[in-house]
Amino acid sequence: MTHVMTEAPQTAPEPSGPVRDFQKGDAINERFHEIVPAATHTYSKGEDQFPKRSPKLIARAQGAYCWDVDGNKFIDWAMGNRVMVLGHAYPAVNEAVKRQIELGVNFTRPGILEYELAEYLVDLLPVAEMVKFGKNGSDVTTAAIKLARAYTNRKLVAVCQEHPFFSIHDWFIGTTNMAAGVPSEVAKLTVRFNYNDVSSLQALYDRYPGQIAAVILEPVKNDEPRNNFLQNLREITKREGSVLIFDEMISGLKFDLRGAHHRWNVYPDLACYGKAMSNGYSFSCLAGRKDILELGGLKHDKERVFLLSQTHTSETVGLAACRATLDEYQLKNVGDHIWSQGAKLVSGVRELARAEGVADHVRVIGFDCNPHILVTRADGTFWPELHTSFHEEVISWGVLIPWITITYSHGAEEIARTLEALQHGMRKIRRALDDGSVERSFLGDAVKPVFRPFNRCCQSKCGRLHTDAPRLACCTDDGDDA
Repeated sequence: MTHVMTEAPQTAPEPSGPVRDFQKGDAINERFHEIVPAATHTYSKGEDQFPKRSPKLIARAQGAYCWDVDGNKFIDWAMGNRVMVLGHAYPAVNEAVKRQIELGVNFTRPGILEYELAEYLVDLLPVAEMVKFGKNGSDVTTAAIKLARAYTNRKLVAVCQEHPFFSIHDWFIGTTNMAAGVPSEVAKLTVRFNYNDVSSLQALYDRYPGQIAAVILEPVKNDEPRNNFLQNLREITKREGSVLIFDEMISGLKFDLRGAHHRWNVYPDLACYGKAMSNGYSFSCLAGRKDILELGGLKHDKERVFLLSQTHTSETVGLAACRATLDEYQLKNVGDHIWSQGAKLVSGVRELARAEGVADHVRVIGFDCNPHILVTRADGTFWPELHTSFHEEVISWGVLIPWITITYSHGAEEIARTLEALQHGMRKIRRALDDGSVERSFLGDAVKPVFRPFNRCCQSKCGRLHTDAPRLACCTDDGDDA
């Protein structure tokens, strides 16, 4: 049965926690919308992704905590967009950055730190015969796609459809439900296969023989690779002559310092790193086979690939942060800390959900090093209203946990306080479920998918554009406010 999304009323019961005052943030947010589209530079941080009763702007952060402009303090599990592995404002990284700033941040020719970090990474990463640096994940995933197309002289790219995001650039965004501005001709060059289903990839090769330049996916996300999936994927891409690209933005450093592919002993042709690799500073890295990456270099006679030539790629702050982060990761054995603390959090959430009678509605998926809490209907499908109600309550107890990034700064105290806040959230939604008041149990609108074609859409595949999509209340064509 289709659940019709309704707008929540503008009055709702107050959450029970002490964090309730967001007046300053709300006021700034109104002006923010007038000068910046969506009042954010990152869609996943937008107000449509959080309850109305939540911090709108963050003023500072330290360790496992952040403070908003109203002075409210939160345990931060999101860590930006999962860009931390040590914690906010981590001293060893900040000190390395400060030392480098005194030496200069951008030069007329390549800086010595570019060479030193490249040597360090080629030695550290088994996948890396060469490396090329960027400033964000989209830089290096798109560079990998360009290299693959040049290397194979093919056009098509196969992406794993269970993995939600690979790049801001047209080759990927054109495949999403927020594809306005991307020519359909570009979108058609990207095709999809399923994780843990080699036959779905083989079907693409059968349909497009000799046309697939690259296969890109996260080596692991929420599901364990089954039936030697990664090994079989490696074999089929070699046989078909495609470049295999692993996106290690999220999995890198969480599963293993060298990437999740190293843990499963399956090596791609190209690997893309970023996010936590520099503990929040802007840096990314493309690593892999020399014969592919050298197409962007000067030591060959083939047609040249314009590869990641950016003014700020050689800016030294991110490079210094990366080296300091990787050193500290190894010195403090951060990988073991992430796995062990994650196991405690995961088991605690599951025990609480069973005890509070909401195990069918508050679920933990993924791995201990990279878990995710889902708030769902009993059949396991995402329930936006219940999610919003749950997180409104959890936020009122000083915990931000829209997604989970376990860092070296998250310890026993943070886990204990988080479980207490989650218990309050579970009790709230249990009451709402029992009395049928889920849609009336929070202030404002329910959260919405980032990838939706219209602002009022409550589902990613909009019924206004797709005849096979469920027709929800937001699918009506009654005005210009959609």
